[in-house]
Amino acid sequence: MSDESSSGSVVVIAGPSGSGKNSVLEGILEACGNCTRLVTATTREPREGEEHGKDYYFFSKEVFLEGVKDGTIPEHWHAPETDRYYGTYLPDLERKLRDGNVVLAHMQIEGMRYFKAHHNALTLFIVPDSIEELARRVEGRQKMNDRELQERLAEAQHEVTEHAPHYDHTIINARDKLPEAIEQALTILREEHVIQ
Repeated sequence: MSDESSSGSVVVIAGPSGSGKNSVLEGILEACGNCTRLVTATTREPREGEEHGKDYYFFSKEVFLEGVKDGTIPEHWHAPETDRYYGTYLPDLERKLRDGNVVLAHMQIEGMRYFKAHHNALTLFIVPDSIEELARRVEGRQKMNDRELQERLAEAQHEVTEHAPHYDHTIINARDKLPEAIEQALTILREEHVIQ
């Protein structure tokens, strides 16, 4: 629970690029009737077919930073390579919690710490079964040169080593075993009394 006025709860799902965290999140959404996804605020342009308020809350940089200042965006992170901002849009979160939903939030470590401190979130960290499997997935998602791949894998290895211990549970999403990873996540949510 987060506070007196809300009847929902927050589950943070994280993991390195290529871990399958989004697939696990989608699997939980499909299986859980009162689960919903936190819609993140961003300063990036909408892609074709994306909708404001459904895929993201698309804001100008000025509006986003105003939200950071006034507390409407209580936690955020900046991607320096693209100069884009991403953050939690509090009105979206509060409305979903008031409605009694389990809000699934895909977060970086800073966001996880915010949700742990302010909403007593349950936190799950998704990892592949090996660094080789992670490399296969990352390479398969987009073409990159060897240096870019090594940088991405070093970053992922750092996340697994440094960040994973700070989460409540670690789930291994092994190759061709996504249904098992989703079921493990659902079992944890039931055992933690987040879902029925």
